[in-house]
Amino acid sequence: MSLALNDLLICCRQLEHDRATERRKEVEKFKRLIQDPETVQHLDQHSDSKQGKYLNWDAVFRVLQKYIQKEMECLRTAKPNVSTSTQATRQKKMQEISSLVKYFIKCANKRAPRLKCQELLNYIMETVKDSSNGAIYGADCSNILLKDILSVRKYWCEISQQQWTELFSVYFQLYLKPSQDINRVLVARIIEAVTKGCCSQTDGLNSKFLDFFSKAIQHARQEKSSAGLNHILAAFIIFLKTLAVNFRIRVCELGDEILPTLLYIWTQHRLNDSLKEVIIELFQLQIYIHHPKGAKTQEKGAYASRKWKSILYNVYDLLVNEISHIGSRGKYSSGSRNIAVKENLIELMADICHQVFNEDTRSLEISQSYTTTQREFSDYNAPCKKKKIELGWEVIKDHLQKSQNDFNIVPWLQITTQLISKYPSSLPNCELSPLLMILHQLLPQQRHGERTPYVLRCLMEVALCQGKKSNLESSQKSDLLKLWIKIWSITFRGISSEQIQAENFGLLGAIIQGSLVEVDREFWKLFTGSACRPSCPAVCCLTLALTICVVPETVKTGMEKNIYDINRNFSLKELIMKWLLFHQLEDDFEDNAELPPILHSNFPHLALEKILVSLTMKNCKAAMNFFQSVPECEQHQKDTEEPSFSEVEELFLQTTFDKMDFLTIVKEHTTEKHQSSVGFSVHQNLKQSLDRYLLGLSEQLLNNYSSETSNSETLVRCSSLLVGVLGCYCYVGVIAEEEAYKSELFQKAKSLMQYAGESITLFKNKTNEESRIVSLRNMMHLCTCCLHNCTKHSPNKIASGFFLRLLTSKLMNDIADICTSLVSIIKKPFDFGEVESVEDGTDENLMEMEDQSSMNLFNDYPASSVIDANESGESQITIGAMNPLAEEHLSKQDLLFLDMLKFLCMCVTTAQTNTVSFRAADIRRKLLMLIDSSMLDLTKSLHLHMYLVLLKDLPGEEYPLPMEDVVELLKPLSNVCSLYRRDQDVCKTILNHVLHIVTNLCQGNMDAENTRDAQGQFLTVIEAFWHLTKEGKCTFSVRVALVKCLKTLLEADPYSKWAILNVMGKDFPVNEVFPQFLADNHHQVRMLAAQSINRLFQHMKKGGPSTLLKALPLKLQQAAFENSYLKAQEGMREVSHRAENSEILDELCNRKAILLMMIAVVLYYSPVCEKQALFALCKSVKENGLEPHLIKKVLQKVSETFGYRHLEDFMASHLDYLVLQWLNLQDTEYSLSSFPFTLLNYTNIEDFYRSCYKVLIPHLVIRSHFDEVKSIANQIQKDWKSLLIDCFPKIIVNILPYFAYEDTGDSGMAQQRKIATKVYDMLKDENLLGKQGFGSCS
Repeated sequence: MSLALNDLLICCRQLEHDRATERRKEVEKFKRLIQDPETVQHLDQHSDSKQGKYLNWDAVFRVLQKYIQKEMECLRTAKPNVSTSTQATRQKKMQEISSLVKYFIKCANKRAPRLKCQELLNYIMETVKDSSNGAIYGADCSNILLKDILSVRKYWCEISQQQWTELFSVYFQLYLKPSQDINRVLVARIIEAVTKGCCSQTDGLNSKFLDFFSKAIQHARQEKSSAGLNHILAAFIIFLKTLAVNFRIRVCELGDEILPTLLYIWTQHRLNDSLKEVIIELFQLQIYIHHPKGAKTQEKGAYASRKWKSILYNVYDLLVNEISHIGSRGKYSSGSRNIAVKENLIELMADICHQVFNEDTRSLEISQSYTTTQREFSDYNAPCKKKKIELGWEVIKDHLQKSQNDFNIVPWLQITTQLISKYPSSLPNCELSPLLMILHQLLPQQRHGERTPYVLRCLMEVALCQGKKSNLESSQKSDLLKLWIKIWSITFRGISSEQIQAENFGLLGAIIQGSLVEVDREFWKLFTGSACRPSCPAVCCLTLALTICVVPETVKTGMEKNIYDINRNFSLKELIMKWLLFHQLEDDFEDNAELPPILHSNFPHLALEKILVSLTMKNCKAAMNFFQSVPECEQHQKDTEEPSFSEVEELFLQTTFDKMDFLTIVKEHTTEKHQSSVGFSVHQNLKQSLDRYLLGLSEQLLNNYSSETSNSETLVRCSSLLVGVLGCYCYVGVIAEEEAYKSELFQKAKSLMQYAGESITLFKNKTNEESRIVSLRNMMHLCTCCLHNCTKHSPNKIASGFFLRLLTSKLMNDIADICTSLVSIIKKPFDFGEVESVEDGTDENLMEMEDQSSMNLFNDYPASSVIDANESGESQITIGAMNPLAEEHLSKQDLLFLDMLKFLCMCVTTAQTNTVSFRAADIRRKLLMLIDSSMLDLTKSLHLHMYLVLLKDLPGEEYPLPMEDVVELLKPLSNVCSLYRRDQDVCKTILNHVLHIVTNLCQGNMDAENTRDAQGQFLTVIEAFWHLTKEGKCTFSVRVALVKCLKTLLEADPYSKWAILNVMGKDFPVNEVFPQFLADNHHQVRMLAAQSINRLFQHMKKGGPSTLLKALPLKLQQAAFENSYLKAQEGMREVSHRAENSEILDELCNRKAILLMMIAVVLYYSPVCEKQALFALCKSVKENGLEPHLIKKVLQKVSETFGYRHLEDFMASHLDYLVLQWLNLQDTEYSLSSFPFTLLNYTNIEDFYRSCYKVLIPHLVIRSHFDEVKSIANQIQKDWKSLLIDCFPKIIVNILPYFAYEDTGDSGMAQQRKIATKVYDMLKDENLLGKQGFGSCS
């Protein structure tokens, strides 16, 4: 042992001395030693090596805790009745002890959090629970918890669900404890952090903890104190978002209970803005849960009680008053003040207006129960204060008219805009003209006033709304036309105002889109002169105009003389082209140093190019429509999606079957037919003019190029413009692709990209220049936007191929070299320390199991370091520990590196089907070298980001990688999963990023060593996650990602030939594993599995740009159905045996929805299991309590998709089979009278018998159930013998096959023949039909 450590060891022993004076002497020495560099180095090494025989930080901490116990015991046993000075001395002593603990933790964790989480948590919890420790000491411990534990990601991931729950309980009890000594704001912040951690690292808190929040909110009402309430409500929102997925009814009921109290707090207490913000968010969340996607009625998926309706009216009244109050404050405040109200309040108000506005109700008297006293509040029979409120569009119109002050008008303009935008149907036809008249009056009052943009935005939404209405009366259309003409005129005149130009063009575009006004020649002047510059709003408006209107040949302008006399006669199309490209009318643009606007701004991809090419066509409108009809690439739609509560709203609607996505999926996968471009002819003069202008534009850039001053972004924009125009020409069939490559435009584009590449070369030696970093990031974004890796034939794909051809080998290699350079320079915006691996011991691995066979599922990862905030997050603004994937961990250089990496991945992916000027294999090899074990350090944020980018973007979904590269790409996967196995956010991201790998695993020779190796590496990870799922160590978000992986595996290997999971020596084919998720504990996981169950019935084979559906063999489908049906029922039966309460009601409702969804998907996708699925539905009405109205809702939609006009027709086509199977169950409970006839739309059993007896009676007769035949006859008031005569042909058809039976020893068939013979004899009996009757029937 070193001398330094020996000194520390001696010091530690002295700290345990029985004499207080001896201990006191050692404290200062102890503080000095734990920051001595040599001592610290040895303690760090011993802590990292995890060798218990050496002194490490944990051992020192245990000694420190003993010292603290001795000191606290002395203080506890001291005389209680002492002087004030003695008490002050004791308080000071307690603070010193607390400070020593904080000091020690900072010293130990300064370089990395080396103290064990469990030790720290135990110490904190014991201290906080022990009331004798005093408020100051407890508060210091709580500060340590918040800043030194909950803000450290390593600790965040190591806290178990039980510990999260215990922390929550202890601190909530402290918050509710009425004590002056407790810092309630600190406690509330801890509660928020704990709730956030628990809901992100586990499946969330138990719903029983909702009571804590109810009590806290009630306390806030009673005490008139809102200390920490914003943190409590923030925690409540986090909790509800997690809980609502599984317990929607419970959360709705809780909202009904708590929101009145919050209304009281809002109205009776003086709240600060931050607390109001959180309450608004909570109101909004409850609206989403009660009314997903704006559903108004229970039939459409809403959950609304009478109490909730009352709450809605009260919240509406509250917000009307709040908005009025905000307006008043703005009106009378001094200085500048924003006239707009915050968007969250506007969105909430719009959502509530949508719910409470009713054409039949203009005013309503509401009960304000929340205004009662606390005693009255608990007495439901106490009288409530009444208030009359105004409702409907009259309210909006009044607020828009009654004041001329912007502070009063603008909020209501915002509300109107949001309401119409989100819910167009909420604006009745009768309100269109009055509202439009008011908005028209507001428009000219302040041409340049602050309200004008809000009026214009509102008018735009009204225009879009009217465009969707097809049932307007002719007289109303006439009145509206007059108003729109006036509005058009005002908007047109105001277009030159740059401040509101975007809104003006937006309104003009909306009017054009709805064909509300006939576009005159004056409109086209906007795109020919100096009234405005080319901009995104102008280009979008022009696109709409070209799509809907015919462009006149010419237009008279004020500058006509200059144009026609000085130069030559230009057509309108050419004038628009010149305006777009140059925004000037002179022809000497090549000598002009000033660059045109289109090279300074970013426009929607190919928007300019489509306009320019369409303008050169003889039929411009047809060409523009042809371009606009190209569907957006699915991949780019996915990339723009952001996770939000909207997904949960959709889940609610799926649970009530008001949203059935599976009915539309098949349409998406049908083979697409390319549109024909035959018939487009070009104006050669206009094409030549466009070519000349584009060449002139590029010459201007090339002539003025300087490596030091020229902007690389401008060069890329111009190059992209040239190849974009060529791509559009190719798409409409004007030129061939080979011809485009030889064109002068392509050569100019190539020269421009070569110059742009020089900025990359220059950057190689100047990687620290911030201005260049920003410029290069913009350049990389522009280049990436020019590339498209979809296989669908489109202008984007053609232009992408052209742009790819511009990229030189030098450019690509330079970017790859910069990536190699940047990845080794890790700069972070904050001072981040390193922490050890998530393993607690060298023998611990991902699986944490005793069985050695499964211990190898993820290899052990050596103890190393992972990013974590140093100084325990004292400067941290956010509550909780920061995600390792948070952008805050990255420097500007890191972000540039990732942008370059994405660009290179896109290039090498798309290069596989395009001719390129660089060696894609070499670039790919350089990229894979970045994740070589000698370079890759997955504990660093940048390296983690880098690996995830490569994992997602390098193996294109439609462009498979060579298998040896797939193997290299997958090598680090087990290590990264092992390292971050406890970090649920990272695990979810990893699984979401590996999806594209799957399609690469089934290519080429399936027996090749590389293929088996790649498949094995991938399946090892999936096996491990599946096993962790079964052990309850994965959150629902990770399980959702896992289900997506399994779904993708089924698409790649529907027969599970190689997609087999091996856990603990047992093989589990994926097609058998997948149905198990139908019984998962989380509703979202189950729903995804149910909606994806068709992968077990169909092979979804990629065929070029489309997906071909091929049915799997009959036996596989039948086995899949039985397996899935059993799993879906398994969860239901478990729930049905529990006691009845609100939670069980939720669970039962959700499980029923899963069973119904699973059967419905099979019914829709599998013709061979169609009858089986239908019978399962019938049986589930009785066995599983499925609601007939839900089943009918599903069957109605399915039957419509199958081409049946009525549900009854669809069910009647299967009734024979359904009755046969029902009676075959041979159970007294399954008699014909118990058959679920309501599924056939019959209201009573008599109607069912009357309509279907010809199907029913033959099945009863063949079973010799004549008593039931008589019962049917009695109920429909007919003679039972006449019924037999009516059904005779079908009866004989049922009987005759048994007479043809030859004895083969089958006892079942022999019994059936015996019964058939008996029935036949009975029918011939004189008491029934008799021989004569029998003969006449036949």
